[in-house]
Amino acid sequence: MHRKVTSKAAAYWNSHQLADILSHCFEGYLVPFTIDGETFSSRFGAEDISLNDSKVWMQDGEPKALAVIARRGQTCRLAAFAIRPELRGQGLGKQFMQQLIDEARARGDRNMWLEVIVGNDSGLALYERMGFVCQQKLAGFNATGVTRLVVTDELLEIDPMEMAKKIMVDSRLRMPWLSAPETLYKLPGKAFILNDVAYAMVVTTPQPRLRMLYVDPAERGKGQAKKLLTLLHERFPGLSTAATTPEQIAPLFLSCGYHQDPVMQYEMLLKL
Repeated sequence: MHRKVTSKAAAYWNSHQLADILSHCFEGYLVPFTIDGETFSSRFGAEDISLNDSKVWMQDGEPKALAVIARRGQTCRLAAFAIRPELRGQGLGKQFMQQLIDEARARGDRNMWLEVIVGNDSGLALYERMGFVCQQKLAGFNATGVTRLVVTDELLEIDPMEMAKKIMVDSRLRMPWLSAPETLYKLPGKAFILNDVAYAMVVTTPQPRLRMLYVDPAERGKGQAKKLLTLLHERFPGLSTAATTPEQIAPLFLSCGYHQDPVMQYEMLLKL
C-alpha cells in the first residue's frame, strides 16, 4: 500500500526551493535536467507560470513530485512534470495528471498543452491514456561551419515587444508555447529585423539560442528567412535552437548549414 501522498500549491515555495525540487525529481530522467533558482524564475516567468495552479506532492514531509503549470486565458500548459524515481511505476503519474486535469476543468480552461521527449515511451503512454493527442514534432538545430557572407548593417536590432506585436496580428500563425510572442518579449535576448519583413529573436545567455524566426506572409519564398539565418549565424557563432522548432521547417535550417539535434519532442494537446 502507498504511504499517503498529499499536494500543496507551489506558491508555498520560492523559486530556489522549486528549482531544487524539480532537479531532484528529474533524477534518472531520459535527458539529464537540472535548473537553478534564478533560471527557474526567469524561464518559467516568461512562460507565465501560475504558482497557485502548480503542484508539489509530498510524502512523509518530503517533496516527491512537481508539476509546473503555465496559464494564458483559458489555455494551460504542463511546463514541467517530474516524479522521484522511488515513486515511479506505481500509478501515481496517472493520479497526479488526473488531479491537474480536473483542476484545469474546474477553473474553466479549454485546452491543456504539454511537450514530451521523443523516446520517453512511458511518459508518452501516460499522456495518451489521459487523452492527449500529438499535434506535431518539435526539433532543435545547431549551426556548424563558417559562413562567407560579409556582415552588413542590414540586420537591425529592435525592441522585442515590437517584434511580438507584429507576430500577434498573424491570425493564421500558431507557434509552440515556448516560441509564442507572449513568451518571447519577456526573454533576456535581442530581437532583429531584416529588410522590414523578416524577424528573429535570439536569447543571448548562457549561449546564443534562436527562439523565433518569422517572415511576413507576403514575403515568404523569396529567400528572406535563409538570408536572416545566415546573418544571425555570423553575428552569433555557435547559434542553436531549442527543441521547440516545428519539424516541417527543418529543410530551411538544413539548407543553411545547421545540423538537427537528435533530441526531439512531441507537442501534445488535451481538449478539456
